[in-house]
Amino acid sequence: MIRNILLNLLSNAIKFTGEDGVINITTSNTAKEIKLTVKDNGIGIAKEDQQYLFERFFRAKNATNIQGTGLGLTIIVKYLEALDGKIDFESELNEGTTFSITIPNH
Repeated sequence: MIRNILLNLLSNAIKFTGEDGVINITTSNTAKEIKLTVKDNGIGIAKEDQQYLFERFFRAKNATNIQGTGLGLTIIVKYLEALDGKIDFESELNEGTTFSITIPNH
């Protein structure tokens, strides 16, 4: 599940970041949790779209010309629920998005 979460986040970062874009992946591991962050400098997500981001089939207004189904983040959330994890994000339109997942370290 963790591999699929990472692949989905990376796929989104690549899809929504231009050819000269930058994608950073960071991880941290403590006795309590594992944290993975994927940050890009792509198209970002408008504030008015952010509240719907994890809904099935939702596509942000600025992503309509980019291939996708709107299911990837919903699937990530389901995987994280099974792992007792969580997902957070920060995004600015035309500046990029950062997704962070946290999973208990059992």
